[in-house]
Amino acid sequence: MKNPRFSRALFFSVLLLVITPLLILAALMIGRFYLNSIEQANTSLQWQARNNAASLEQLFFKLEKNSQVLSNTKAIAELPDKVVYSQFALMQLQEFVNTNPQISAAIVIDNQGFIVEGYPITSLTLNYSLTKQILENSQILDNQNTIQVLDNIHLNELFTQQDTKHSALLAITSTLLNEQDSLSEPIKKTGVLVSFIPLSEAVKWLAKHNEQPIYQTGKQVQLKVKEQVLYSLGNALDKAQLSSEATINRVIFDNALSPLLFKINETESAYTTAVKQTAVMAAGLIITLFIISFLLVRWLTLRLHNPLNRIAAISREFALGNYKQVQNNFHYQEFKDIADSLNSMAETIDIQITSLQLEKIRAEHSEQVKSQFLANMSHEIRTPMNGIVGFLQLLNKSELNQDQTDFVRQINNCSDVLLTVINDILDFSKIEANKIELEHRQCDLVALCNDLILLFKPSCDAKGIVCRLDVDKLETLTVECDEIRVKQVLINLLSNAVKFTKQGEITLSLNVVHQSNEKTRVEFAVKDTGIGIAEDKINALFNPFVQAQSNITREYGGTGLGLAISKGLIDLMEGKININSELGKGTIFTIQVDFETVLEDLNIQQVEQKADRSRNDFSVVEQPLLIAEDNPINQIVITKYLAQLGLKYELADNGQVACDKASNKEYALILMDIQMPVMDGLTASKILLNKKGFNTPIIAVSANAMKEDINKSIAMGISDHIAKPINFEELELALAKWLFQQN
Repeated sequence: MKNPRFSRALFFSVLLLVITPLLILAALMIGRFYLNSIEQANTSLQWQARNNAASLEQLFFKLEKNSQVLSNTKAIAELPDKVVYSQFALMQLQEFVNTNPQISAAIVIDNQGFIVEGYPITSLTLNYSLTKQILENSQILDNQNTIQVLDNIHLNELFTQQDTKHSALLAITSTLLNEQDSLSEPIKKTGVLVSFIPLSEAVKWLAKHNEQPIYQTGKQVQLKVKEQVLYSLGNALDKAQLSSEATINRVIFDNALSPLLFKINETESAYTTAVKQTAVMAAGLIITLFIISFLLVRWLTLRLHNPLNRIAAISREFALGNYKQVQNNFHYQEFKDIADSLNSMAETIDIQITSLQLEKIRAEHSEQVKSQFLANMSHEIRTPMNGIVGFLQLLNKSELNQDQTDFVRQINNCSDVLLTVINDILDFSKIEANKIELEHRQCDLVALCNDLILLFKPSCDAKGIVCRLDVDKLETLTVECDEIRVKQVLINLLSNAVKFTKQGEITLSLNVVHQSNEKTRVEFAVKDTGIGIAEDKINALFNPFVQAQSNITREYGGTGLGLAISKGLIDLMEGKININSELGKGTIFTIQVDFETVLEDLNIQQVEQKADRSRNDFSVVEQPLLIAEDNPINQIVITKYLAQLGLKYELADNGQVACDKASNKEYALILMDIQMPVMDGLTASKILLNKKGFNTPIIAVSANAMKEDINKSIAMGISDHIAKPINFEELELALAKWLFQQN
């Protein structure tokens, strides 16, 4: 026998209620009074909307004329071409804003979209993309005045009061025309004058102009374009509202001309008193219907209660992960269908969970393989780098002439940048988190720029182009920054400049924009006379693997990653990088970054502290150091440096030899490599640290420089950890710490 359907039972139950005739009669009685009241209310609202719209249209026409008069003055019209008028133009803008209280700000924009002058000062902080959009929209009507709608919360907060910060703004633009003594171009367009009018101020003027308040209880006024509400005042509390609207002006919204509308909403309750009286008469009928409905709902609830509870119980079991099949012996067909769907869903979920568990096992195995690969690559790359960096540091301490000293310093600079890149690539945690931590050290930016010019001068001389430095008479500029990251960004920009410049010159400039006791704002600029960049390609240049032209990779080489990396580093420093380029004429990259200021007395104090560290007399250490290192090159590097410090040492080719020697003889300190044949450094360190009475400091010297490796060494009890390639200054500090301070 086929099960009955719930929808059919509900349908016949509703038909049992004899409510349709009564509801029709009640609706006819109430509707007659309602329609008469609403017709009268609509007539009143239409008159109010048209009157207010006409007043606002008159206001905007007046402000347009005032703006046009101001734009015709010599100082304003010629300001974008002649900066000398700036002060006088500012006074005129201030007077214009003050004499027109509905205008909150006025600015002058040149033909490129940049702000030339503005009042108040907050208007100068407008985003370039916004001013560029205003300029482009002003050209829609061919040098005529335009009214544009700006609906931007951050922009509103600049020009409106706190209580009306969500009000949109209107921007009146007037084209700036300059008469010239030229037959070919007698009139030149220099830019536009933009006046910002918060709609909240316009509505305040409207209330004052009409000598009656616009806002009343139960009434709401709105200014809107198309279907978007730009400003709303008041609240029509009743859900049933009457509305009327009228056109004010045509404005530019979403790059097209659209009518600006004035709309009034008012609650119907003020006009429907008679309707309420009629509704009372129908209350008796409604109460009767309510009783009948209550009885019906109660009957339906009893019919629905049990199956709904069963379905809820099944859902809770599924939520707990118990996807067992359920029996669908329900009375109504709809519930049987739901039970079948739940069973099918449970089977599908169970299959997907099994598949996901298998995928998870595969992913975990892949992550382990990747981590092991990165650890091995870190060790294999850092080991030869230790020899390169170590011998460079030893060479730097030998007697060199001036040219040799400069060569060594430049090689050191390149190796520092290479080591930084290696650290970023091989540090697993940074790769996974997409995060690079900046260091903060003292750096002389003038010396840094000089080093970069020396670095690129040979390649510039080979191409026959000039490479020069412009530091604006700065001798030194010491700040707190990540020197390697700053150098990495500038090397990327200078490398591109050299690559794309065939003749002319390349200039690296350094200027101090602003300086205080806390922050120093520095501006770097890299200018070249190369091939330039097309305007439509500039915005995409900072994307990875993007180059300005399709044939650049073929002609010049490169991956297109340099600018993307530079942009990421500058963003991390909370700075800004901009491009100004013209195809065939050259490019200027400008960087502005705020660095921490280094006070002169603090700088002197740190130099003195560094000098104190350099006076460590290691020759007083009587006991030798034990060096556990299997690589012959690294043995030479570290023993040469220890010999320069006046320290005695002994070598161990692996961890087993180190354990044997340390067990039979007392050493002042042990430098322990981690990866060695026969026995690794961690195992050897663990054996020694577990020996009773053993208290010799162990410093791990390893190419395994990831955070996990360092934490593992420290947790085992190893005193310190130095990463390869070894920085001799860090090694000397560690030796002084564990040979002198600990004793």
